Amino acid sequence: MSAVIQHYQSEFDRATPLLPWRDSAGWQAWRQSGWSRFAEQGFPSTRHEEWKYTSVAALEKLSLSCAPVAPVALEWASLKDKAVLPEAQHRLVFVDGVFQPALSCVDGLPSGLRMGALSGQSAQDSLKLQGLLEQGQRRTPFTALNAAFMAEGAWVAAEAGVQMEDPLLILYVATQGQRAMHLVNAYEAAAGSAFAIVEQYLGLTDEPYLVNGVTSAILGEGATISHVKIQQEGARAYHIAALQAMQKRSSLFNSHSFALSGALGRNDIEVVLAEPEAAVSMKGLYRVSGRDLQDFHTTIRHDSPDCTSDECFKGVLNESGRAVFNGKIRVAPDAQHTLSQQSNHNLLLSDQAEVDTKPQLEIFADDVKCSHGATVGQLDEEQWFYLRSRGLSSDHARALLIEAFALDILTGIEPPALHDSLESLLRRTAHV
Repeated sequence: MSAVIQHYQSEFDRATPLLPWRDSAGWQAWRQSGWSRFAEQGFPSTRHEEWKYTSVAALEKLSLSCAPVAPVALEWASLKDKAVLPEAQHRLVFVDGVFQPALSCVDGLPSGLRMGALSGQSAQDSLKLQGLLEQGQRRTPFTALNAAFMAEGAWVAAEAGVQMEDPLLILYVATQGQRAMHLVNAYEAAAGSAFAIVEQYLGLTDEPYLVNGVTSAILGEGATISHVKIQQEGARAYHIAALQAMQKRSSLFNSHSFALSGALGRNDIEVVLAEPEAAVSMKGLYRVSGRDLQDFHTTIRHDSPDCTSDECFKGVLNESGRAVFNGKIRVAPDAQHTLSQQSNHNLLLSDQAEVDTKPQLEIFADDVKCSHGATVGQLDEEQWFYLRSRGLSSDHARALLIEAFALDILTGIEPPALHDSLESLLRRTAHV
């Protein structure tokens, strides 16, 4: 047994008695299965094709604590200015992986819409969560580790026909280093329902820590989920996450991902268009500098006919920052009349910045319209000189060009207050 596995075996033995639903036979089996898978696989290496350009060797060397601990006491007033939705009327706040009722607010939700912390569910009710997570979730070493140690997270469920216009805020705050937080988010929209989720990850420490998250979204017939994820992790943080959305007939999944900071980020996103006339819009922006790395692996599965997908990711890379984009569109043999487009555009601000981009199409049907492409370039010198000739400073001209490249990724974000807050955040960090 390697030293890494020995460490996490010790953490598993220490954490298990402290985790939710520890007396449930179903959860005991779930956690043991996750641990066994991780112990067999270990952390992935660059010898694995899916991790060819992303090394987690530095993460392996950390002896992170996985057992729940008492979080640092925080007041909402100290977090409000950092929240992307400071006036959110409905929010769940977690500090160091622990739910904080005093910082949260779930009052006034419409009838038929429920939201809460996973740890607040009974063992019996929580077993439904296993079913949501098992619906095609990729089985990777990190999802196995999550299954073994999962201690907290958020759940949102809307009954048929229930629609919520105001976005719901899920805020995860990290204040302590040398810790691993294994989180789960579960979202379920019944037929004809609609809601919007904003997941914000905020690091307030420069010590190393790990966020290892799994998110499941289930969309019923004609349902809509809008999902915005914002990573503002600490300078030495690791953020590993898997998201899967399963869509039924005529449903719509709007996804926006923003990876803005952290030493290493890896997002595996899979959307399954399981029934006809389902649609997905997937957009993302990653920003790297220093020696940071952001990695997005996305898969959109067209498993039924008459479905639509539109995917666009952009990257802004400076200094010795690195990024990886691997996007796959798969069209099954029966998925006729598919409409799909995918693009990845990257802006390199230094000679040392590097991106590995690999858009892919796997088409097994003949009556489809699919396109994909990728670009890697630098700032347009003619545009820069023009702005300089109009009296702008070099830094201001540079920032405007970066903004022009990046900000259109916000298209489709509602309501206007959220759009404006994200635009302000991106403008403040446009210089990278």
